[in-house]
Amino acid sequence: MIAISLVIPTYNEVRNLPLLLEEIWQLIDHAKIDLEFIIVDDNSPDGTGALADELAKQYPVKVIHRAGKLGLGSAVIEGFKISDRPYLGVMDADLSHDPIILNNLILSLIDYDLTLGSRFAAGSVVEKWAWFRKLLSMVGVVLARALTGVQDPLSGYFFFRRSVIEGVLLKTTGYKILLEILVKGHFKKVKELSYTFRIRKYSTSKLNWREFVLFFGQLVGYSCYKIFKSKKYEF
Repeated sequence: MIAISLVIPTYNEVRNLPLLLEEIWQLIDHAKIDLEFIIVDDNSPDGTGALADELAKQYPVKVIHRAGKLGLGSAVIEGFKISDRPYLGVMDADLSHDPIILNNLILSLIDYDLTLGSRFAAGSVVEKWAWFRKLLSMVGVVLARALTGVQDPLSGYFFFRRSVIEGVLLKTTGYKILLEILVKGHFKKVKELSYTFRIRKYSTSKLNWREFVLFFGQLVGYSCYKIFKSKKYEF
């Protein structure tokens, strides 16, 4: 039995969150996986935090209420900190990450240190991706691939053994927390699975130009980190 915490950061996802939890709960292999949800809400004005508290009456849910919009990466890190389980995962709340591969991602941790849903693996599909978003993503992915050797190092859909981040100081506040884990973490075997990156149902992308600027700054910092292995270069 794999005991795992799935961290879901939220901001204005009141319509998507109950659909996501229901879909996951119906698909998960409960005979092999002991799953808990950790929902980290950044004081969503649409009431997502209060809804998460209600969902805790129906599902195994822990809720962290934060004072404001403090960043996806920092939300994920807070979720990791309150988990006491040997396996951890991250997933978006907006329904873009198809849970159909969830069992495979989690059960593959028996043989792999880290698994992820890859938008660029053979057989993957990205629904209705705007050309400029695709262009920016591809540029970022190509640069991050050179740094990590992973097909989709910017994925927000990933799972890993807790040992991967033991003793690692994670600092990312933005959207690319996986990139920092791939650069700094302790792992040998990574498995990437193809899936359908779905169009959002009831929300819009929260990425903005500030996040892209932050990301490219992180690329420079992590490149220096890998070259020099010095805390001086940590971003």
